[in-house]
Amino acid sequence: MDLTLQMLRLAVSSALLIYASASDLSTREVSDRVWLIGIPPCLLLDCVDLYLGSLDFISLLASLGTALLLGYFLCYIGFYGGADGKALILMAAAAPSYSTTGLLAVKILPLPILFVFFASTLFSVFYPLKVSVLNLIDYVRGERLLQGIDEGNRLKRLLLYITTRRVRFDTLKEGFKHFPAEKVVVEEGRPRRRPIYFLHAEADIDELVENLEAYQELFHDGVLASPTTPMIVFQTVAFVCVSLILHWPFY
Repeated sequence: MDLTLQMLRLAVSSALLIYASASDLSTREVSDRVWLIGIPPCLLLDCVDLYLGSLDFISLLASLGTALLLGYFLCYIGFYGGADGKALILMAAAAPSYSTTGLLAVKILPLPILFVFFASTLFSVFYPLKVSVLNLIDYVRGERLLQGIDEGNRLKRLLLYITTRRVRFDTLKEGFKHFPAEKVVVEEGRPRRRPIYFLHAEADIDELVENLEAYQELFHDGVLASPTTPMIVFQTVAFVCVSLILHWPFY
């Protein structure tokens, strides 16, 4: 690929991904204008690369197709939100093929978008590690994360210890730093607290909080919540890191 065109694509896409990450962190929304501004220019530059013969059509098609399939599948099962899937397409258009073949990753992951996807998934794993350490510290202090929660399965309890924290109900309502990780189920006329193990990326958080608020007296000792960092943040960090690895110092 032409190095100038590649650097231009990377600069435009990186700037837009950073903006999208900041927007998702502050409002949990990313405007579609980000993708309308970013994807068409990258595709246009891809076409110029195709015309110059520095990019082959199969690589471009494979990159975009992989991003579309990954994005659709992960959005469908709820691991990704719409912005995360669109970010994959932007990154695939910005880096459709490798500009160097001297790295081991190039041999294992045949497309840059797969390299970025692998790296972003790896980065996201460190977040549960942080949560589990904080919960372990609380446990040593005598605080019990799952106090009042109906769950006897040890594996499920372990899952909650690496993905959730106990916070004040007011903290849960304050913003987007935590998502509810429990719900109230009425059984035989008695409200019971039950954990939520997986929250769909497009779930209605406001509705979940409102449902809990009706039983706020149950949460005097705190409510189970998932600390959140949007996946697009990990995608952006991975994209920037992979771009530096692949182009430093401008092979």
